[in-house]
Amino acid sequence: MFFMAVSVVLPFPAVAADGVPLTKLRAVYKNLRTLEGRFTQVTYIKDIDKAETFKGIFYLKMPDRMRWKYTEGSTDEVYLTGNEMVIDQPSESQVFISSMSGSGLNSSPLRILLDLDELENNFNLKSRKGHIFMTPRGKKTVVDSIELVLSGNRFPLERIRLLDRYGNKTEIMLMDVKINTVLKDSLFLFTPSAGTAIIRQ
Repeated sequence: MFFMAVSVVLPFPAVAADGVPLTKLRAVYKNLRTLEGRFTQVTYIKDIDKAETFKGIFYLKMPDRMRWKYTEGSTDEVYLTGNEMVIDQPSESQVFISSMSGSGLNSSPLRILLDLDELENNFNLKSRKGHIFMTPRGKKTVVDSIELVLSGNRFPLERIRLLDRYGNKTEIMLMDVKINTVLKDSLFLFTPSAGTAIIRQ
């Protein structure tokens, strides 16, 4: 169950970008090497009018590695390495492998966590009082809009709110985030189980 959407995303206010929230994030990312923490994801799927809650843990290693592991509500795991995304679905004995750029996934929340330059390269930005409001530039993507909510924590990004073009909504809350701990490269290596179907998209 990977980002089919999440909780309420309000219409963007008509305000000019003040630059402060993004500057705050950049100051942290300047010396960022690794991140790890917990997350809660609330997903609302419009077609079935149902909200579901998922929990898990995540690991990030700059410049281009991430592992996103669900521990409650799903058994999926997501690996990002370079320009490739791997979605492991052990309950279905299948794995999806996609190019980030080839499928428009550069606009995904996970990609944003790895590369702040994606904000300015791929999104139109507005910000106000600890919020960054984002809409994708250029061609239409699955992502319709994203809101980043900042806090006063050492790692300021606290919530990611996403609305897709199908009306699905997702809110991801980051908790207990640790900065610059030692993370082994092997943590980000994916090895499929025997009998797993590999599906390249």
